[in-house]
Amino acid sequence: MKPKTYKREVALLLFVWLAYIVETKDVNIIEILVWPVFTFSALAFGMDWFGKSGGVRGQPTEPTDGRRD
Repeated sequence: MKPKTYKREVALLLFVWLAYIVETKDVNIIEILVWPVFTFSALAFGMDWFGKSGGVRGQPTEPTDGRRD
């Protein structure tokens, strides 16, 4: 079994943190922070989906002979 990377959990925490920043801080800081937070989150969720869907060739990620890692 692969070790967990926690990318999606960090992305969710960044969304919560950004929501807090939106409510409490100035608009200028939000304009700076919104692109890195959304980029990281999109990549974290997108790469997870891409990996689970089989990648470019659409092949399953598990071995076809029934073995498990």
